[in-house]
Amino acid sequence: MGNLLVAVLPLALGAAVSPTLLALQLLVLSGGTHRLARAWALAAGAALVLAAFSLLCVTALSRVRPSHAHKSATDAAVLIASGVLLGALAVRSRIRKPTVGERHTSRIGTRLTTAPSSWFLGVGAFGMVVNFSTLLLVLPAVHEITHSTAATSAKVTAFVVLYVIVLLPVLVPVVLAQLLGSRADHALDATHQWVGRNARTIGTVIEAVFAVYLVIKGVRAIP
Repeated sequence: MGNLLVAVLPLALGAAVSPTLLALQLLVLSGGTHRLARAWALAAGAALVLAAFSLLCVTALSRVRPSHAHKSATDAAVLIASGVLLGALAVRSRIRKPTVGERHTSRIGTRLTTAPSSWFLGVGAFGMVVNFSTLLLVLPAVHEITHSTAATSAKVTAFVVLYVIVLLPVLVPVVLAQLLGSRADHALDATHQWVGRNARTIGTVIEAVFAVYLVIKGVRAIP
């Protein structure tokens, strides 16, 4: 159990550093109309996509049952491929064209006052779909869980930990707003401004750091 969590936690924390999802949630909470209902709908949409993606990963990875001799090669391939793709995202993030997530955030701002609360379910879902860096870190984390020799209960616990941590960017702001009401507004607004100014830099750093981390880990796993 301990070894599995050690392997999964860094990937979960990296996946949780999601400026796109956090910016979306803070933008929704900055609105004055039905903001809590909309924020919870956004969180639900993101959670549904994450669950579907995780299930897809589990299904696909479960079909790959390498022998003991080839297990390390499979592990290395998943890690290196994820790392290379993250590296490509880091390079892409440095290009000054708006990313898909940034364009999506802009469109939400224009529709914030008129869209029904149910629309934000799709906002959260699409926000997670285009959050490639998060999904590319969830993949090797699910791989670690799926191919672990730990007990089933330990795998379930590790997956729950992964799932909750990855959703923190959409859960923490709305929980604070729900519990504290207007007392949370100043902190949420300040965070929104900071994330808006630094989102691209945050995303690039996370993608670059974990690209190196995954490639190094993958190279070490080569038999």
